[in-house]
Amino acid sequence: MTIYTFAVLENQEWIFPVDNEDFETFLAMDGRVIRDWAAPVMRIVRAEDGAKKPSYSDFPWLGEHAPILRKPAVDALAPVLTLYGQLLPLKGEEVWLFNVTTILDALDTEKSSIIYFDDGDILDIERYVFKEEVIGTAEIFKLRKRASPVYVSDSFVAKVRDAGLRGVSFTPVWTSQE
Repeated sequence: MTIYTFAVLENQEWIFPVDNEDFETFLAMDGRVIRDWAAPVMRIVRAEDGAKKPSYSDFPWLGEHAPILRKPAVDALAPVLTLYGQLLPLKGEEVWLFNVTTILDALDTEKSSIIYFDDGDILDIERYVFKEEVIGTAEIFKLRKRASPVYVSDSFVAKVRDAGLRGVSFTPVWTSQE
């Protein structure tokens, strides 16, 4: 088993909320189902004068903690995504936020290399060791920490590849054979 996080590609399209205060909406997602969704207005970052135009992406980049999907990705992956979270529409662009609601206590904190804030919250994870028995067959999950990256399994990565989705990349963070 290999676990990955989403990774930004060189020249990938980026997407941002029009109102900078809406960044907190994405950082605060903590695994809870969002019932009263107030969709932020988003905008795809277009090329600045003289800059190279970004390559099209079915996953415009906001961050590894908040996957944003265009319609081809939603159409191809909705059956698996909805097992692990919510697809929430956004405004301004035809895109959806994937709010992961599957939180697993899968990080082996004793074997991982972790940097903590003074209050005990996780600042960064330098080396991951996961509890394979906790992950089980889950294809998508988050850890219980603020702005946790979205973690995906090798089977999810294969589904993305098999669907021919463009402008998406993954970084392996842990393999069970390590």
